[in-house]
Amino acid sequence: MDNDKLQAIEKLLFRVGAEVVNEAKEIAPYKTGDLKRDIQVFDEHINKGEVSIGNSLLAKYAPYVHYGTGRQAKGKSKAPKKKGQKAQPYLSDGLNNYIRSGGFDRAINDCGNEISEEIFKGLKDSLKNISIK
Repeated sequence: MDNDKLQAIEKLLFRVGAEVVNEAKEIAPYKTGDLKRDIQVFDEHINKGEVSIGNSLLAKYAPYVHYGTGRQAKGKSKAPKKKGQKAQPYLSDGLNNYIRSGGFDRAINDCGNEISEEIFKGLKDSLKNISIK
């Protein structure tokens, strides 16, 4: 796959990540605002086709908010006898909201259009160089 098509896919991945971040910020719980401000796209592996969203170490408590604690935690808890904090899965809910809103479909269609334009342009250029011998 040539560089233009790879760039279109990387652009798609970053777009999806950024739009999911926006959704997550809309629904993340708010106390001081630090949690919301810290939600971000991590794209260090975008050239491998990977992008992720989440909080950095600036909001060390983010996993406890997202997954909950004690008996109310999603999954296994180290303190099952304590009541704990209810899970508020703002990241996964943000992704689900983004998909349900049609945002993901629009992003995929835009990427497909960009790639097909590149293919068409390449074919057109190739056809100009045809010679009959």
